Amino acid sequence: MFRFNSRIFAVLIFAASLAISFALFGNGIAGDFVFDDKIVIVGNPLLEEKVPPLILIFRSPYHAFQPKTGLYRPLTIASYAFNTYLFGTAPTSFHIINIILHAIVVFFIFLVAKIVADIRVALVSSLLFLVLPIHVEDVTSIVGRAELLALLFSLLALYSAMRGKYVLATLAFFLGLLSKESAVAFVPVWFAWEYFFNRQALKIILRKFLFFVFPLLIYGLLRYAALGEYVLANDATAVYNPLKFASFFDTLWTSGKILFLYLQKTFVPTVFSSDYSFNQIHLVHNPFLSFASMAGIVLLVGLITLAIWKRRTPIGWSAFIFLAFYFVISNLIFKTGTIMAERLMYAPSLGLVLLAALGAEYVIKKIGSEKIVYAVLGLALIFYSYKTIDRNRDWLNEERLFETALAAAPNSVVNRTNLAYLKYVKNDYQAARQEAEAVLALVPEHIPALNLFAQSNKKLGNIKIAEDYWKRAVQIRPDYVRGYLGLGVLYYENGYFTSAEQALTDAIKIFPRWSEVLYLSLTKTALKKYDEAIAVVQEHFGDNPERSELKFALGVAYYKKGDRDRAMVYLRQVQNPALNQEEFLKTIEKNIIFLITDL
Repeated sequence: MFRFNSRIFAVLIFAASLAISFALFGNGIAGDFVFDDKIVIVGNPLLEEKVPPLILIFRSPYHAFQPKTGLYRPLTIASYAFNTYLFGTAPTSFHIINIILHAIVVFFIFLVAKIVADIRVALVSSLLFLVLPIHVEDVTSIVGRAELLALLFSLLALYSAMRGKYVLATLAFFLGLLSKESAVAFVPVWFAWEYFFNRQALKIILRKFLFFVFPLLIYGLLRYAALGEYVLANDATAVYNPLKFASFFDTLWTSGKILFLYLQKTFVPTVFSSDYSFNQIHLVHNPFLSFASMAGIVLLVGLITLAIWKRRTPIGWSAFIFLAFYFVISNLIFKTGTIMAERLMYAPSLGLVLLAALGAEYVIKKIGSEKIVYAVLGLALIFYSYKTIDRNRDWLNEERLFETALAAAPNSVVNRTNLAYLKYVKNDYQAARQEAEAVLALVPEHIPALNLFAQSNKKLGNIKIAEDYWKRAVQIRPDYVRGYLGLGVLYYENGYFTSAEQALTDAIKIFPRWSEVLYLSLTKTALKKYDEAIAVVQEHFGDNPERSELKFALGVAYYKKGDRDRAMVYLRQVQNPALNQEEFLKTIEKNIIFLITDL
């Protein structure tokens, strides 16, 4: 029989975590980049370098060149950069690494729970955490990695501190902060462990706390350097988080409702959605008219009471873990970027699974029958496993994700906008315009809907309407790069090259993506500014850009300039195989405007 503290037993636990993690989430490995993956990862110039530019990554916001979002997660972005560097740009390796990280998190939950309680509590809590369907968004959605890393390093810091290894705990805490802001909850969790559970003197705890002051200060300085005036702010609108603009009591009552929904989706996982924004979760003005609000408030008060009353026991500390991590995302203390998101429950659910495991032990002692309790737990694990595997399928592609999200949250403005996007990518521009128009009737200043409305009208030939709505979008949000791109391409394709040059120049000042650089280069070539056309590509993507479109832009600029030899270095790499060289060059000679579909 293995000793529970043996290395062999620990290795077996980790191996089991890894195997079960792949069994549960493996059917999501074939999934594409979807939803926020496309905003954070796809097209991010920091991830396109051959060697990860770590210094630039640590000086940049989470959303590349967009400090207004108020997010700073350089370690998460660095992990994506190394992901790309080692395994390429395909999403498969991103999914595999997320699954491995989830298994490691589960392993550390086992180690921490074993110290706090016993081997059975450790096994049950880690198993529950491993299979909960609400964690699918964290594991199968690639951008969920921020949650995985933040909790992983928080657990490593906690486990190290429990064993008196404060240098390692300090480093782990710092890495957690660099992964996601929510790792700051580690500090109150650690304090509760030391003061209430471990019964250390306050003077000793404060002396130990000095270890964590240094990473907090360094993190604060790095965050300020990257975000500037937005270091403690975010640009969330009322669409994404109505609570940001609500009164204190409306926020309190609505937060009760949201807590109830979170707990329901954690333990009674029937319906999931990738979005719960404006018009889906309505503000609660009177809690007595909302069962969910009252139930959530009662549960919150109960958990706070449990954390205080049982503060020197594993049950009290588990309740405190949930509260510490939950208050970070609750909008009660910090106004976050969203009113609710399933991925945000990753860290708080640590406290919940510990409470569930300890509750199971309590029931066993009361009724004196392990078989009944473990039979119920076994059935729950089977049901959760089925729901997890089934939910992974929703994240395989955007069409399925948006359709299931709309079915679950039909009134969500974001889900309605995503429906318009689905219609657009299926070339049903009339339906896309109608859906976007319906969203704008509810929220006239919703930027993505303005963009889709403009795009659809452009495709339908309504050029003036498209121009007006893109202008409106950038007027509302001056850093909206897609708006400038839309205007720039519209002007370029219709021969208004000076206007296109200005719009595209504004775009790359915000976010120098390849698409904006491509059209700016082509526009400058059309204006016979050949050297500038070449320079704008080289400045951002070098002499030998990986994208064929940028090679084409360089080739056209050199050819129009009269440097045929240099032009052919690029044009040979992108020549249309349906044309011979002379035919290909003739098309370049006679054309001024090149559509991206021709490249």
